[in-house]
Amino acid sequence: MSGSTTGLLYGRMDLDGNVTLEDENGSIVTAINAEIYPVDSKFNARTEHPDSITLTRSDAANLGVILEGM
Repeated sequence: MSGSTTGLLYGRMDLDGNVTLEDENGSIVTAINAEIYPVDSKFNARTEHPDSITLTRSDAANLGVILEGM
């Protein structure tokens, strides 16, 4: 996981209900060790996504992402 030292994932929900992953410092996460596909990507999350990883709310919940404000 790029940008995280604790391994905890946090997320910020966008207007579409999707979740952009962040680390404990609020930096975007660009890769994680999970067999999951970010929204609108044909590459799994293990592949570097320089702009960020955005998941559906359901996928984020399955990974245990802590949502901001929830």
